[in-house]
Parts: sequence; C-alpha cells; structure tokens
Amino acid sequence: MKFYFTFGLVNQPFTGGWVVINADSRAQACMLFRAAFQPDDEMLNCCSIYEEREFKRTKMYRENDNFGSACHCELSLKIEKK
Repeated sequence: MKFYFTFGLVNQPFTGGWVVINADSRAQACMLFRAAFQPDDEMLNCCSIYEEREFKRTKMYRENDNFGSACHCELSLKIEKK
C-alpha cells in the first residue's frame, strides 16, 4: 500500500509537498517515516497521512502541488528472508 505524508510550511522535515511510503500497513509506514526523518521524536512531524485512494481525491494530487512542492521522495521497506 502507498501512504502519503504531507508537510506544511514550518518545522517539518520538508517545506510543503509530500513523501510516499510503501508499506504493508499505516503502522509500518509510520515506523519507516520515523526511522528516515525523526528518530528522536514520538509524535509524527507531518501535517497529514493519506492512503493512496484518499490522496488521489485531493487538490494536491490533481495539481501536483502542496505549498509549491510535490513529491520529495518515495521510500519502501524491503525485508529479505534468509
């Protein structure tokens, strides 16, 4: 599943735009977000989290813009079994 983490204008990892995280669940996506962008903070430092179908209904998606930015990066967690 794809989860979209959006950002505002101040005190967040990015100014505007969003990050896409591919994960099996919202909880897993949040863990990956924390690992990548805020390992020392318990509260997620983003504006909103959308599932893909929700995000595709937003003005951000339609206009590919959120406060002058769009997608900053896309992250995935790959677990290899040995």
